[in-house]
Amino acid sequence: MAARYELTDHEGTFLSLVLRIQPATAYQVTKIYEESPVSNFNTSKGKIYPLIRRLAERGLLAKKAIAGDGRGAEELSCTAEGKKAVREWVAQVRPTHLLLDDPLRTKVQSFGLLGRDEQIQWIVAVKEQLHAKLAELESYRQEVDVPFKDFLHDNAVSSIRARMDWLDRMLFGIMHGREG
Repeated sequence: MAARYELTDHEGTFLSLVLRIQPATAYQVTKIYEESPVSNFNTSKGKIYPLIRRLAERGLLAKKAIAGDGRGAEELSCTAEGKKAVREWVAQVRPTHLLLDDPLRTKVQSFGLLGRDEQIQWIVAVKEQLHAKLAELESYRQEVDVPFKDFLHDNAVSSIRARMDWLDRMLFGIMHGREG
């Protein structure tokens, strides 16, 4: 069956969040993105407000002025069509979902520009940051209450551990004079 709504992952993520917490303001959604240690979407106002406009124009998002708010803030809620669009988006598995973009992996393609010691220092620094990210994820897990939290946490932690294992293999190879 062909997709009817064709949400991008950014649109699907945003709309599904609104659906879960509605009614919500753009500010509230932006704060959730900013506080999440796992979100990888740009959440600047320059991106959020055009996204809201596009989703509203497509009839997937409803906007309602907040009475008495002199700033012009609006409550956002997912329409019935928006809920259908989120359902379709959740059910889709695209080829881009199977092997995600990874800036670290991309940088390693140019690792030859660094000397051996610089390569080792880079690996050690990344591993230190990944350890810190694990601690951040654990703290966040205690603070947040989202659907399927344990599965989400497991995915994030498993991904970080897999990266750390990959870095260990790289370090071993570099220390033994191999380029992989």
